[in-house]
Amino acid sequence: MTQTAKPPLRNSDFGPGGLLTHLPTYKVVICKDCRFAIQPSAFSSHLQNHHILRSERRCILDQLSSLCLSPPDRVGIPAGDARRIADLPVLSGFRCETAGCSYACTSVKRMCQHWSEVHHEPNSKAIRYREARLQTFFRGNKIRYFEVEGPKDAQFQTRKQSQLGVKKPDVFSLPEGSSDKALDEIQAPPLDHESLLYMHHYTRHSGLFLNRGNESTVFWVDTMVLEAYKHPFLMYGLLCISAIDKARGTTSHTERRDHVRASASYCAGAIAGYRATVACPTSANSTALVACSRLLGQQEVVSDLIKSQETDDDDFAIQDMLRHLVLLRGCTDLMIQLQPILPPGSPFRLPEQVILGLRQIEDSDDTTAAVLDQGCIPADKWLVLTTLEPKMENLGFLPEREVPMIRRAMNSLVRAASHAYAAKEDEFGWASWNAVEGWLRSPVVAEELLPAMSGGRPAAFVVFISWVMVLLRRLESAYDWMTGLSNWFVRVALKVAQSSGLTSLVREIYAVD
Repeated sequence: MTQTAKPPLRNSDFGPGGLLTHLPTYKVVICKDCRFAIQPSAFSSHLQNHHILRSERRCILDQLSSLCLSPPDRVGIPAGDARRIADLPVLSGFRCETAGCSYACTSVKRMCQHWSEVHHEPNSKAIRYREARLQTFFRGNKIRYFEVEGPKDAQFQTRKQSQLGVKKPDVFSLPEGSSDKALDEIQAPPLDHESLLYMHHYTRHSGLFLNRGNESTVFWVDTMVLEAYKHPFLMYGLLCISAIDKARGTTSHTERRDHVRASASYCAGAIAGYRATVACPTSANSTALVACSRLLGQQEVVSDLIKSQETDDDDFAIQDMLRHLVLLRGCTDLMIQLQPILPPGSPFRLPEQVILGLRQIEDSDDTTAAVLDQGCIPADKWLVLTTLEPKMENLGFLPEREVPMIRRAMNSLVRAASHAYAAKEDEFGWASWNAVEGWLRSPVVAEELLPAMSGGRPAAFVVFISWVMVLLRRLESAYDWMTGLSNWFVRVALKVAQSSGLTSLVREIYAVD
């Protein structure tokens, strides 16, 4: 008997362009662009990822706060004969045929695991399930599949009859005249043209600006692509970088918006898989984890740079800057933590001198006014660094209680700059990255200077801007995706600080607009 498909379940839309849909029956809100439900705790960040202005976000958040919503773990699952939900994708999957069990998944492997763990049936050939059309409200570790449009007419299947074990017709051994019929029965897999185009752009452009130190371009555009076939979260990471790169490269507002949305969707897939994998790192997945962490941090940077082109810097807060600094430090932390298990041939294995250089910068947290050594620091930059403290004192930016912190942070910055400029043959290699990351990892910066910036302390902003102009800007010319980052950091810092004296000082010593 042929079953008539029921019309999809629709509900009221709201938000810019009907971006969000509220389903009161299930007490969830779905993003129609991303095609999944948003956890209530993630509303603000999700809207920000869609580049919705802060004033508009507040109005939307006020609307959302009035809704009766459930946390993901308490969202009800529709009955097996429920209509499909219009703004969620329909997936091909499987449903357990044990009486009273509604478990559903999208792979036979997971179905076998379910039977072994729940129904205590270790023999994969004895499990009973059927094909089903599935949907899920949430992604990541909150996925719970449910069946829509009722059971299909397919018979019970066993492991041998699964999609992994189906024997395709051999058109070369069929009787004459029957090959056309066999070909009609073979369904070609769908082609994701958008992802193919983004992968092409990655191998031709985006992947060319990711290497640092002893990492080669071939490693990022060749080896990493092959690695991504083994780790889907890394594949999403590569695609999200390609999409955001194309967004920044176009002058069309419509194309930019579409690329940004695609990047956000790929990023969501990368984050979900990354979080699940990073909890259990192994030698086999460690290279993919380090690569993905760097890609996710880069995507955040470029997203904000694009946003800064379309909005005023007033739309950014101190938390936006600090988020990038925390992500950069986190990438370094992960790479160091995974050193013991990274494969011997992985370019992410740091040479001993690189680790030593990083530790020397981190440990240069002097509590006294040490005698600074110019080393190879250019004379103009050395003059700026050694005259900052008296200039801040003259402007009243440096109260006595902050002097030890500022002095320690400046000493650490001088040590980092000396390390970077000493390695002239490796200007954009590990030495420069050591300097940028090592300073962020020093205790005085992580535990005192960044909190002082959150508190609006002018002297802390001066030291931070010095790190940007002396070290970060030095790397910018080597990485296409970083273009404009140092200027953005300075502009936002000056906006947040709201000090005309600070603005004048920074413009005087660093010649910024």
